[in-house]
Amino acid sequence: MLSPAFLIASLLWLWQAVPDTLPAPEPPSVPDTLQTETPALPDTLQNGTFDPTGRGRFSDPQPEVPEERRRPQPIVIPKQVGLNPGFTEVFTDSLQRWEQWYNLAERRQAQSGAISFRLGSHGRNDAILFRGIEPRHQQFLFEGIPLNNTVSGAMNSNFLPLDRMRLYSEHEGGIRYTGEFALRRFYLNKPLTWINFEDTSSDVRRAEVIFSRNVNRSGNIELAYRGNNDNGNYRRSSLDARQASVRYTHYLNEAWSAQAQLFYNSFQMDESDGYTIPDLNFFNFEPLLTPVTRTNARSSTRKTLVSASLFHRPDEASKQQSRIHLYHNRDRRIFYDNLDRLFYRAFSYGAYADTRIDRGPLELQPLLHLRATVLDDDSNTLINRSAWTDLSAGLRLVFVPAAAVQLGGWSELSYRTDGQLGYEAGYRFDLRPAPNWHFWQSLSVGEVLPTIQQLFWISEDFLGDDALSREQIIRAEAGLQWGRGWIDALGLRAYGSRIASPIVMNPETGIFQNIDAYQSLGAEVFADFETSYLEAGLSATVQRYFSTSARAENQFLDQSGVRNTNRAYFYLKNYFLNFATYAKIGGVFTFSPNAFHSPAYYPELDYWDPLTPDQPIPAYYRFDLEASARVRMLMVQFRYENLLDGLGQLGYFETARYPMPPRRFRIAIRWIIRN
Repeated sequence: MLSPAFLIASLLWLWQAVPDTLPAPEPPSVPDTLQTETPALPDTLQNGTFDPTGRGRFSDPQPEVPEERRRPQPIVIPKQVGLNPGFTEVFTDSLQRWEQWYNLAERRQAQSGAISFRLGSHGRNDAILFRGIEPRHQQFLFEGIPLNNTVSGAMNSNFLPLDRMRLYSEHEGGIRYTGEFALRRFYLNKPLTWINFEDTSSDVRRAEVIFSRNVNRSGNIELAYRGNNDNGNYRRSSLDARQASVRYTHYLNEAWSAQAQLFYNSFQMDESDGYTIPDLNFFNFEPLLTPVTRTNARSSTRKTLVSASLFHRPDEASKQQSRIHLYHNRDRRIFYDNLDRLFYRAFSYGAYADTRIDRGPLELQPLLHLRATVLDDDSNTLINRSAWTDLSAGLRLVFVPAAAVQLGGWSELSYRTDGQLGYEAGYRFDLRPAPNWHFWQSLSVGEVLPTIQQLFWISEDFLGDDALSREQIIRAEAGLQWGRGWIDALGLRAYGSRIASPIVMNPETGIFQNIDAYQSLGAEVFADFETSYLEAGLSATVQRYFSTSARAENQFLDQSGVRNTNRAYFYLKNYFLNFATYAKIGGVFTFSPNAFHSPAYYPELDYWDPLTPDQPIPAYYRFDLEASARVRMLMVQFRYENLLDGLGQLGYFETARYPMPPRRFRIAIRWIIRN
């Protein structure tokens, strides 16, 4: 584990050891003609000849200066990150200066298309039902490298270092949600220090330091550290998290660059397993009086990624075109209480490569991923398998036959050495018949591999089944959008999935099982407005499960209720003090008008399941007031969360038995130091 002291010592060493500026060509050495010391007698004096004027010294041949030092060194142009074919930009680093959120789940809570299920503390494995896609069908990529847990398939969005993110994009239309992020890459003439600090009135603290400098004309080193603490307001919900990374980037020439990186995450959490609440509708939201389900449970999660990468671009004006990663990933998780201890450690060794090929109106991206995973047999008592290998190959393409028409397609074939074979294929059609109109439609089909946890888990309370069938998914989506001038977008999006042989947890037996097919249907309407001084928007998102099967699990999903989240946001913004300051103030209002069953979270497995034995969560509303101001390189942000708490409602739930925190005030400072 990289300690804070080690990172601070590294920063101080770099500060002293590396010059402040990039090295410039040294001028030829010229004698100092104003020197007052008596010069040493020349050798020619011994031969009876002496030049009293000293002019003979300048007639001696001078050492030749190498040509590369006489010629100005070429300027290195940092490479730009491009979008994968079929991916859409969600946000870039410029947006993060104005928004104050810790993880992706917190940001999604205020977005159209998302229905959030948070556990009450920043840093936990919160769930998002995004455009009807469940958490178990969501995957995240770190510039192509999978970040989901190798064993459980779970993805904690707190692993994503959002403050250092250059670009976050997502693939639309697939049977699974795929999000990919790329880190900001620095190329500097002077050292840069990026400081983020956040504090609240309820012991939620966050501190982050990013230090970067060029060690020479072609190389850059970056050190980053982030700490996050949250007491969770309620007993047994505190969290202590750390993230640290070291990255070195070297430009080999104008076309090729190399990167070495160590990326580390650690989360230590109390696990209440929810709270004993007889009736969610009449809960008093008194943190000290609320009994916990587990009084001594804790979990510890660590994820370490070490990678060596090579990037290629055709020329300095082009974006990144090809990449190759060799990586080692370590997933370790412990859950323990007074009665039990669940532990596993998985070591993965992988290689990933992709490249983009442009042929006029056609853009192709073939990709290949190979990963071998080995379990630590000395401590593994939970997984009835010691090793496995994954291999996947895919192709993404975009074809633009005309300015108003775009056709995208993708396919991927996956194989795992436990005999599992999966695939995905789909297309997306985009039509822009007029400058202000946009219509799209997509269809995808595929089979999803069961996770190692679903197949081979063995513990006292939970059990996998190696005879599980693969989930077969068909998903369709369509949308229509119009925007012009200050009306950024008015639109409608509808989507639906049919899942055959879905894998869910039996709440009574704790065994993973296949149930009968069900459908997930959803839709959203949205309106966004923006001018130089105003940002505003409205949206409504709904989702519901349908099933005609008489099986109890299917009937439960069919009767689990309509999930409906409505949002409105409004911001005022402007420059002040002769354009030296920029300020923005506004808020986000969220309203869920009806009760429904939230999914269930199992902390022993770090797993979300659509079936739940809990009560439906009541209707709720929430309002967050936000303000931010930039003065030169200093950004100050304020956020008053859940401002309406106690006004008509004592509190609210996003996940059953996990009350959300009460009203609290957050202040954050972001400071960029460029020397």
